[in-house]
Amino acid sequence: MEYIEYKEQQMKQVSELPIKYAFGKEQFKSMMVEWGLTENDTDKIYRLGDTGGFYLRTDAEVVRNYFNKENDLEKLMQDETFREDAFLYEMNNHEYAINTYQGDWDVLSCFTNKSLKYDETKGYREYLEEMGHGDWIESYRKARASHYQMAEKQGWF
Repeated sequence: MEYIEYKEQQMKQVSELPIKYAFGKEQFKSMMVEWGLTENDTDKIYRLGDTGGFYLRTDAEVVRNYFNKENDLEKLMQDETFREDAFLYEMNNHEYAINTYQGDWDVLSCFTNKSLKYDETKGYREYLEEMGHGDWIESYRKARASHYQMAEKQGWF
């Protein structure tokens, strides 16, 4: 499996969960009406962190089981080719070449459940060590070199 396939699979699975999103009072009211609830029936729903997502308490087991399942990404990242591809994809996605101070933090935050301590003086080596993956340094370095070559060709900076 390639990293892009993994990402697509994850997006599909999340989109199939019984979660609705609301980013304002009117959207919230509308969402509650779709569930046959009033805006005051908040005791019948859960909030999904800071994502704007909500789900019915009756669906809590389904949602919890999905987010608490074993993380396939950790297994997939053991393959060096997959790992380099994953790093390169996220570098491109996070505009790494022009994201001078927090590029490494942005990219590597995609590959850990830990909350990395951001510091603009840190580099990828420190973040990878903090993650417990110092053995990924060479893969990250290769992906970084590929990203910079691509950035140069594309005239991104």
